[in-house]
Formats: sequence, structure tokens, C-alpha cells
Amino acid sequence: MSHKRKHRNSRKSLYLWHRYVGLFATLFIIFITLSGIALNHTDDLALKKQYISSQFLLDSYNIQAPTQLLQFKTPSHTVTQADSFLFINTSDAITADAQLIGAVHLDEFLVISLTNALLLIDSNNQVIETLSGLDGIPNTITALGYDQNQQVTLLANEQLYQLDSNLNVEQVPWNDNIHWSSKNIISPSASKLAIQQYKSNIISLETLFLDIHSGRFFGSYGTLFFDLIGVLVLFLALTGIIIWARQRTKPNTHD
Repeated sequence: MSHKRKHRNSRKSLYLWHRYVGLFATLFIIFITLSGIALNHTDDLALKKQYISSQFLLDSYNIQAPTQLLQFKTPSHTVTQADSFLFINTSDAITADAQLIGAVHLDEFLVISLTNALLLIDSNNQVIETLSGLDGIPNTITALGYDQNQQVTLLANEQLYQLDSNLNVEQVPWNDNIHWSSKNIISPSASKLAIQQYKSNIISLETLFLDIHSGRFFGSYGTLFFDLIGVLVLFLALTGIIIWARQRTKPNTHD
């Protein structure tokens, strides 16, 4: 092979390396730039309120299934607790710091009982009122139901309490005719759905973008990955200079 052909082949090889390395580095730089812009406007874009549901990304974070699943049903609602999250049908998660006890209807509202509070839910599955100890709610609720007059009834410390239409709570005499809200047996398909809902409310887009920016997303290899990107950018700069220099020293040809 002649010296001129070797020189041509080496120059072609350099062009190819420069092109493909440049493509990889450019894609990464574009993503970093766009995600950085997004992080600068995290409130406007509501990144804290949007969560990742990709199984690959969730596995990357090693998100585990909840340790506890509880479910109660009413004629129009399915209320599921997965650890510290409550899900009403397929709505967004509601944070709960205590165990789910039951769910019943009060007029057009849904009443959800935790061991230490009552949540009043509107037709959009949003919490509009939280009743706790300061409102006279006992903090050891063990059952929720309603009596023959459709009065919402609580059981706590072997005593009955009722909630009136003004959301006042008072102790009432014992009544054996209470229809108690009871746990629903969760089917495998419902359990799978609840686990997916739970996992899909753990990692926000803001957290994902921040972790990629800092390299934490790549775990112990994050620093090495960013070092690699730095080396690739340096390679592009050097090969760019070499290609430019060769173009400058290339002899002019005339027709």
C-alpha cells in the first residue's frame, strides 16, 4: 500500500471516529442542556408533581413493592393503601401517616378513616377536609361504618362515635346495628395494579433530572461516566484541530 493511500485511509478513519464520537457526545450534551433548562423551570413545569412509571427506570432505582396492601370498597369507590400512599380508584396518591380503617359515604362525599383521622373526599377524589384529634376524632379508631340512619359511625376504645352533617363528633350509646366497612380481598390483578400505582408515585421527574445531572443515576459508575464524556469532548476538540490543520495544509488543486 502506497504512503498516499495509507495517509488517505488514516484521514478517513479519523473523520469517522470524529463523526461517531461527536454524535454520541452531542446527544448527551443536548439532553443535559434540555434537562438543565427544565430544572431551571421546575415549578412552571410541575416536575415535582410528575412521576416516572417506566419499569426500567424504576428498576434502576431499585424501587420495591409496598410491604402492606389494604383495600376497602364502596359502591362507587375502591380505596387502596400501599404503605404510606392512599389511592382512590385510579387517582393520584394521597399521603397517609396511619393505617387505613375503612371507607363510607356521607351525602355526596366519601369518608375515609385512618386510625387517627378522617379524610373527607370530594367528587374529584381530592381531600377537602381532614378531621383529627383537634376536631374531637379519637386517635385509636378500629372500625368505620354507618347505622340504620346512615350516620357515619366510628369505633374507638370499645366506644361508638358518630359524625353529623356539620362534621361534629360525639360519643353515642352502643348500637348492634352498625354496617361496618370491611377489608376487601385483593385479587392478583388488583394487587399488581396497586403495586404499579405505588411504584409510579415514588420518583419525580425533578429527582430523575437532578440525579442524571449529578451522575447519581449511574450509581458508583457516575463519576467514571462523566469522566468518559469529558474525555470524548477532549477527543473531539483534538481531532477537530487535526482535521482543520490537515485541511489547511492540503495543497490546492486547479482544473
